Amino acid sequence: MSHGKILFITGTDTGAGKTTLTALLLAHLRSQGLTALAMKPVCTGPRSDVRLLQSLQRGELSDDEMNPFWYKTPVAPIVAARKCRKKPTQAGLKKAIQGLRGRCDILLVEGAGGLMVPLVKNQTWEGVIKSLECPVLVAAKNQLGVINHGLLTINRLQAIGVKRFGFCLINHGRVSKRGCSELENLQILSEFSRECPVLGIPSMGSGLINSEKIKDSQKKFKKSLAQILKIV
Repeated sequence: MSHGKILFITGTDTGAGKTTLTALLLAHLRSQGLTALAMKPVCTGPRSDVRLLQSLQRGELSDDEMNPFWYKTPVAPIVAARKCRKKPTQAGLKKAIQGLRGRCDILLVEGAGGLMVPLVKNQTWEGVIKSLECPVLVAAKNQLGVINHGLLTINRLQAIGVKRFGFCLINHGRVSKRGCSELENLQILSEFSRECPVLGIPSMGSGLINSEKIKDSQKKFKKSLAQILKIV
């Protein structure tokens, strides 16, 4: 990997698993000896996602560098920032991201919510992604409904001209005997997503996801994570 590459991680929805996936990739890259950093430019509500990622890169970035646009109200960025002077514009986000890419081999950039989440008037994550011209990884919770949400997101990325992207299904718990559709989601998405690689991350089990759990899991999922990073 050349110096300063960017990988943007978006999701099919809020709670799709973007932070978990970003943390796993961050731990994996650093275990391979690469200088990898992660940032979440926009965060609304509690900074728990920020704390998880920061626990894997302690002392290398300040919270304000890693998360320059933080709003305490847990709503869409366009709503949360209405009464704030500092707003998450495309220009401001690009400047914050570009300011960090030169400090690492690869910078993982986690979006807030999904691809079409409004940031300010007439601006969504789409414009940020297009301006960065970087590969995109879509995180999705492996559950009923993910095929529709997944294909809509993939088709939109293709429509806006993103050249390199991948799709990652994340199992948030054990697959039940009745949940046979979860076992088939990866296959069906692969069939319908044309040239977009579709990969899966097994369940990390129940309980709190912290830095130790992330580090242990990245060792178990080493082959899957390496496969995901081939899009970079």
